Amino acid sequence: MRNRHARGQSLVETALGTMVFVTILLFGIYFAEVGALSLKVQEAANFALWNATGRVMHDPESNDWGRRGTALAAEAEANNRYVDFDGRSSRGGGRGVPLQQAIARAQPIQVDCRAELPGGVPGLSMADAAPGLAGTLVMGTQGMGCTASSSIRGVRIGRYLEEGRSGFFQTSQRRVSDAFTVCAAGRASGGRCTARFGMLLDDWGLSTVAEGRSCALNINGARRCANPDYYEWTQRVYRANGGGGNAGSALAALTGSDGVNEDQFFMSFRGEEDRYEENLGSTHAGGQARWEVTPFDAPNIRSYNANRANRWLGVPR
Repeated sequence: MRNRHARGQSLVETALGTMVFVTILLFGIYFAEVGALSLKVQEAANFALWNATGRVMHDPESNDWGRRGTALAAEAEANNRYVDFDGRSSRGGGRGVPLQQAIARAQPIQVDCRAELPGGVPGLSMADAAPGLAGTLVMGTQGMGCTASSSIRGVRIGRYLEEGRSGFFQTSQRRVSDAFTVCAAGRASGGRCTARFGMLLDDWGLSTVAEGRSCALNINGARRCANPDYYEWTQRVYRANGGGGNAGSALAALTGSDGVNEDQFFMSFRGEEDRYEENLGSTHAGGQARWEVTPFDAPNIRSYNANRANRWLGVPR
């Protein structure tokens, strides 16, 4: 009798221990899946921010500075790629079905981006943005904020964990697996993600392939310039600050000359790949073919040597 009683006690202890072990194992797997899915939600919001930096933000020819559709385009791209929690283009564009893992079930990621400055960052005024150009630039998006969210819940958890079902657990362990909202930034409030990752957009710099090209000499127009953005931008600054003035025209009038237009805008941009110069043929003053830009070189003056090799705008690299 004593041996049979001991064997029965071991069986009960094993059953109770197994119940505790399985519970810990289930929720260990569940929490690990929640952690991995949460990182994907954060990754989706970050993807939208970085995606926006690769888009064209300004168009000087059309006086468009800070395109307002950039944030929405980046949001659409992120939603398309991460709807299935996988940002690879080969698997993007899913239909938005829930993702089922061993225990966790996650609803499709929803990325939300807005054209706004990050919290606490003051807006950029016209005067601060471009002194002398107030009223001539159309300001658009200066920054953007993004967040992402998903609803996750635990499934495939045995009903033995419910309160009163087995009499072993005084509190239902299944409540831990109820649906909750995961946010890319911060915690959800009322099921909504209010915190966002913020980023300033565009530096008004010449960054694209088109904005890195050289520009042939032009007068009052960018017809021959392969870099119209740079040309239009510079000419707008020149015009907004009064152009060339009228002192030369007044002097010409005193001497009986006419036809002088000192407000003509000349522009030529040549880089190191062109040795900072352009061949104008016989149209240059005195029939000289060389038209030079900074850094200027004067080979006919022995005491002057600009040493233009491996330079950019005259600065050693």
